[in-house]
Amino acid sequence: MKWLALFLGVIVVTSVRAASVDVLVVTQVSVAKERLVEGVVEAASVTTASAETTGRVAEVLVDVGDVVSAGATVLRLVSVDQQAGLDQARAQVAEAQASYSAARQQFDRVDPLYAKRLLSKSTYDDAQSALRAAQARLKSAEASLKKAQQRVSYTTVKAAYGGVVSARHVEVGEAVQPGTPMLSGFDPKRLRVIADIPQSLVEHRAYQPDVQIELPDKSRVSPILVTSFPMADPRSGTRRIRLDLPSDVKTLYPGQLVKVAVQLGERQTIRIPLSSLLRHSEVSAVYVWSDERVALRQVRVGRQYGNEIEVLAGLRAGESILRFVDQGASYVLSSAEEGR
Repeated sequence: MKWLALFLGVIVVTSVRAASVDVLVVTQVSVAKERLVEGVVEAASVTTASAETTGRVAEVLVDVGDVVSAGATVLRLVSVDQQAGLDQARAQVAEAQASYSAARQQFDRVDPLYAKRLLSKSTYDDAQSALRAAQARLKSAEASLKKAQQRVSYTTVKAAYGGVVSARHVEVGEAVQPGTPMLSGFDPKRLRVIADIPQSLVEHRAYQPDVQIELPDKSRVSPILVTSFPMADPRSGTRRIRLDLPSDVKTLYPGQLVKVAVQLGERQTIRIPLSSLLRHSEVSAVYVWSDERVALRQVRVGRQYGNEIEVLAGLRAGESILRFVDQGASYVLSSAEEGR
């Protein structure tokens, strides 16, 4: 049978070379009535790593599109000045520790003698003051050492969390100072969709719509959290909603446009098994069983629901169609089936 005949109307045949089939009666079913609006995917966790110390870029270990794990080193700065400051701070701590040890020993000698009234109070006070001053210098040196260690750590940039690098702002050899953006990234497991829905669909300020997001493969996913913004845009007459996606959604990325289906109740429609549908290019058709004969009829289809598909035009409830069970076999209607 030629597919061109689909454009010429209904074709009547008495045998079908297709498959083992059975006959089913078309019925109407209730499906969700919905309104499709456009939404934009965005990342809930977006980070830009900025320089926290002055220096030059020594290495950039990742590039745009790379996947990094939490804590992984992504960039290094030349650390000569910072390392020199760290060495100096360590030397100051060693010096302060030596001074503190000497002051402690001196005080430990003076204290028992003063208790026995063998030394003057002024000598005791001098030893005590020297000990306290040495202790203060040691604490100050230790604080400076921590700061120097922190400045050295700033020369190695690590990923705050696992994610994907979305932008690279610096190159090797480039000078940076505190606040200079270096790398940006996002967490692909924390995505959400922003959509503006018509105010006519909003019942009240705390409205929480029943929505689904349509993925590129036409399947749908429900958000794990719906946030309805408590204000409307008077220029567009819309209300914004934010839809947090499950972490296992792998086919979306920030900036992508998607369809958001807002559920508005139910409607009656016809759905048939995919195994009843024949496709050729942009044309869809079914075999209709009527008056002990089979006719090939063109239909217009809509959304797919699992193993079923919606028929928008070309079929009526109560009609019978063929469903192919074992495609690839050669099938001719038998007398028993003709009487069904």
